[in-house]
Amino acid sequence: MSNRARTSFKKNKVRDLAILSLFLSSGLRCAELVGINLNDLNLETGKVSVMRKEGKKDVVPIAHFSHKYISVYFEARSSLNTDVEALFITDYNQTIRKISNASINKLVAKYSEAYKVRVTPHTLRHTFATRLYNVSHSQVLVSNQLGHSSTKPTELYTHIVSAEAKDALRKL
Repeated sequence: MSNRARTSFKKNKVRDLAILSLFLSSGLRCAELVGINLNDLNLETGKVSVMRKEGKKDVVPIAHFSHKYISVYFEARSSLNTDVEALFITDYNQTIRKISNASINKLVAKYSEAYKVRVTPHTLRHTFATRLYNVSHSQVLVSNQLGHSSTKPTELYTHIVSAEAKDALRKL
């Protein structure tokens, strides 16, 4: 790791962990996560207000495991002197602004590269959905959590679980 990369990592790791944990605890799309403002997040209720596709407002529950990462970031974020309302920000050339979709895609790629696996924010969304379905066995719950208007798109996770079950039974 270069000195520049190490400096960037140290500067942004609290934010980056909050971003990654929020993806994995909510199933948000990248654009939804980027659009979160400070007042949209309520860790006491464990929910975040987001703007879904087609401009639809929604309140999304967040799994509790991410709260500690988000809290640590929120504390670090509050010490910065900025009027930017976005929850996730970046400081580039001493200018603080809302983080972009492209920056989030790059940071997810950077961390996943260390594990020799190609991961995108959408992959994290699928991971969340698969884990939620494995625990709940409810297409309706997964569909609501992901902001889908029907359960049709969530059938993918049912098939994944069925394929895993078939494979496991073959190994018995």
